Amino acid sequence: MLQHYTLLLASSLAFGPLAAQTTDLVFFSDDGLKFTLLVDGDQKNAKPASRVVASGIRNEQPMLIINFEDPGVAPIKKAGYFPLGMEYTMMITTNKKGEKVIRATGQAALGNSGALVIDEKPRPTEFRDDNPAVLENPSGTTGSTVIVTEQTIQPLDGEHVHMNVDMNGVGVNMNVNVTGTTSATSTTTTTTTTTTYVVDESPNTTATRPPAPEPEPEPEVYYMPGYTGRIGCPWPMSPSEFADAKTSIGSKSFEDTKMSMAKQVVSDRCVTVDQVKGVMQLFSFEESKLDFAKFAYDHTYDLSNYYKLNDAFTFESSVDDLSTFLRDR
Repeated sequence: MLQHYTLLLASSLAFGPLAAQTTDLVFFSDDGLKFTLLVDGDQKNAKPASRVVASGIRNEQPMLIINFEDPGVAPIKKAGYFPLGMEYTMMITTNKKGEKVIRATGQAALGNSGALVIDEKPRPTEFRDDNPAVLENPSGTTGSTVIVTEQTIQPLDGEHVHMNVDMNGVGVNMNVNVTGTTSATSTTTTTTTTTTYVVDESPNTTATRPPAPEPEPEPEVYYMPGYTGRIGCPWPMSPSEFADAKTSIGSKSFEDTKMSMAKQVVSDRCVTVDQVKGVMQLFSFEESKLDFAKFAYDHTYDLSNYYKLNDAFTFESSVDDLSTFLRDR
């Protein structure tokens, strides 16, 4: 009997957390249309609203019914699949046939959902060179001159040598007794020392450093090797800049956040078809891939290569939709 209770207790501890897992569902209408949500027959909001949260759902495959406040809009009845332990965000929108449908826009572990922030990095708009380094001597070249004059008079025993030294106007006399026979000589030595001053940089100085050579101007239009088709923009993103942007977009958890950042990056830049395809592969939903492909068309360099995006789609209907879009351009 004791073993039976012990086994029962262990089983409850092991499977208790699994049984306690639930799912939260967040529904909202993209046009503000109010509705009432029923999950497995349980009505979740007493009054119609444009956003409804259903929490504590224990069934992974609940039956969803959405009744709209406007009687002219047909209700939606659909069975869903939502693994437990997550929060799912669902958007009620209108498809091309004018019918109301449900589209998944994101998911997160319970307790980890929060405000979504799109990273924005300011782009430099202008550059200004530093003030040139300037050398100036406020009072001209300044130095000191030393003149030494040495004179030896015709030798006589007991005579002496007389020396005059003049340094910047200050005279020094020296008398040296000389014994013995010497010859008369006269030597003049002049030494000039020059000091150069270095002063702080200032816009009012007159001497400047030599100007740096001007860089060669870059061509105004990019040329893609081997491409001869239509061009939609002049200069696509560099590989390094695109790699940084793709990493930033891919780090976002929700589909709508990825879409907002991707459009923000492309809106003021030029991209190639290969770069558009690289961003499309970051999206989970077919509709998001198609939406971004249409948006990026007006910002693409090699427009004639747009057919290469067909490989990024899963369904033929998406390929047909994009082809129709391109024909109308």
